[in-house]
Amino acid sequence: MSLLRRIARRCETHDRPSYAKTRQLEQELGMEPSSPPPSFTDQFANPDLIDCGHAWCRTRRR
Repeated sequence: MSLLRRIARRCETHDRPSYAKTRQLEQELGMEPSSPPPSFTDQFANPDLIDCGHAWCRTRRR
């Protein structure tokens, strides 16, 4: 499965939804914020601060 993700240039860290990014988008759109996940770390985890180590991922996100 990881080979298929690499071929498609999908990142396990940056291509999954995160509460921090969803909440920011909801605020920008003026929507009611969704309820936070039960895990404290999932509430504040921001994938933009994590370096996954893939050079193609860093250039794609810029």
